Amino acid sequence: MNFRVEDCPGDIEIIIRGPKDSPELARIRSLLQEDNERLWGWDDHRVAVAISPKAIVWAEMVDNKVFVYTSDAIYETSMGLAELENKWEAFGFFRCAKSFVINLHAVQSLRSCSGGRIEAIMATGEKVIVSRRYSPLLRERIQEGV
Repeated sequence: MNFRVEDCPGDIEIIIRGPKDSPELARIRSLLQEDNERLWGWDDHRVAVAISPKAIVWAEMVDNKVFVYTSDAIYETSMGLAELENKWEAFGFFRCAKSFVINLHAVQSLRSCSGGRIEAIMATGEKVIVSRRYSPLLRERIQEGV
């Protein structure tokens, strides 16, 4: 990859050239868009809070409600797990079980378990099990560089 910065007056313009389906291009694009993306959630006092995707460690569905976990708080959100997974896959979001989505950038370590499952230790110390259905997909994502 080549990187070049040109100093010129006026507005900042970013041009990215590369294959349309490149995972590297998708990662660069998501990094550039990251500061503009926010998820709205509610804390336990029903106060609305804008949450950056990079602050989310994992999300889970409990009793048909989706909760997102950051390093220091839990928020309820109206966004579904499928929407989280699809919209923010480029930010590292990965469906690891029927009711769980994790942020791969918040994974500290992985360990193989019996039955084809994988245990993910998150940045918060929480242990999350990647089901055997999603384990092969996780291995693919890791080989691609998340």
